[in-house]
Amino acid sequence: MRSISSLLLLSTAAWLLLAVSCNKQPIGPTGPDPIVPTNPSQLLPLIQFRALYAGTGTVLVPFGTKKIRGVVISNSANEAAGNFRLQDESGAGIYLYTMVGSPVYALGSVLEIDAAGVGELILFNGDLELKSVPKEKIVTVPLSLTVTPRSATCAQVLANRQSWASSLVTISNLTAITQTATNSTGTTYTLTDGTGSLTLFVRSASGITVNRSARSITGYVSIFKTATQDATQIGIRSTADLQ
Repeated sequence: MRSISSLLLLSTAAWLLLAVSCNKQPIGPTGPDPIVPTNPSQLLPLIQFRALYAGTGTVLVPFGTKKIRGVVISNSANEAAGNFRLQDESGAGIYLYTMVGSPVYALGSVLEIDAAGVGELILFNGDLELKSVPKEKIVTVPLSLTVTPRSATCAQVLANRQSWASSLVTISNLTAITQTATNSTGTTYTLTDGTGSLTLFVRSASGITVNRSARSITGYVSIFKTATQDATQIGIRSTADLQ
């Protein structure tokens, strides 16, 4: 017959084994849950999002507005701090001005933005801009989104600059790229084809070299309108945008 001390020892060991087993933590990922992209049917195409702006003043994005999604088509080094250009499959784009402390979104990043009730639409120097969206409501999602540049002439870009702003175009058959001005921020060039002229502004900080012998350019349309100037511009991402 087993002694009482032996039985007590076995009982204690069994209790300790049970306690350790119950204390085990589940094995699995310890980081935050992965971000799941929103179903496209639940998103508002940028062409419709742009239509929320009435044309004057500052417009608050209405409560209940669906999220928007677009791919960053600009190089942050060739834009002012906090400025990004996004385009989606609808062919339209938007000029995003982020709040202080927001990440720097790389070229090719796909962003989902919940601007409902917080975002503001405004014409900044003539260019439709989305601003005031908290950084927590701008999420980078694990998607690859490809947009195809429109093939256009300078005259077509000029005629459609409001609807094509912040979207990609390719202009072939350039006849000249001429340097017209330079300052502490960057250099301005004039792009000319057989139909008209546009402006190209390249920031010094971008490190982009402009090949003035190039006869084709791919970049995004932008507008720079002040009291003394009204320019339709092409923004490029790298030297490779000039061929």
